[in-house]
Amino acid sequence: MRIVSLLALILVVAGSAAAELIPKEYVVSKYVAPPDAPSSIVVAGPGEPGERFVVTGRVLDGNKPLAGISIYVFHTDTNGLYARNGVNNDENARLHGVMRSDKDGAYRFETIRPKGYDGEPAHVHYVVIAPGYKPRMFDLWLADDPILEKRRKDGLPELWFESAPGRIMVRPVTRDAAGIWHATRDLQMLPE
Repeated sequence: MRIVSLLALILVVAGSAAAELIPKEYVVSKYVAPPDAPSSIVVAGPGEPGERFVVTGRVLDGNKPLAGISIYVFHTDTNGLYARNGVNNDENARLHGVMRSDKDGAYRFETIRPKGYDGEPAHVHYVVIAPGYKPRMFDLWLADDPILEKRRKDGLPELWFESAPGRIMVRPVTRDAAGIWHATRDLQMLPE
């Protein structure tokens, strides 16, 4: 009987964690773009060390583009650090920016390719908040990341965890003639 109760408790806790679309500490004004925020921004300028990287995408409800949606992005630098001084966590990210999707649901940002840390592949975090929709946290992982390539070679799945449907997406990257990397990450919203 105790084993059955313990198993039921584990399933409830695991189910609630899987259903979490965003940790509550990210649903605060710090992560919301002002109403007049542009749809295209520069997160890391040309003076930031690293390979140039452009990310584009759209915010969607099914196939319907959503305009004016708040998008906050943040990531590590080329050393896998969020901050140069002080506490190195994602709530203290030095490389970050806010924007709002345009009339076609599109967004774009220029930055540098981040580096992974603690055995995790390189990634970009998104906090996406919109009236009438559930707040979401998304991650963009880069398909050519050496950690993911090693996992594939070893016969392991790319995603060994996922806390919410569609949160993590591994996307291909391409390099243009100027040496700039590109990736696309669409963001699927869920009505409240």
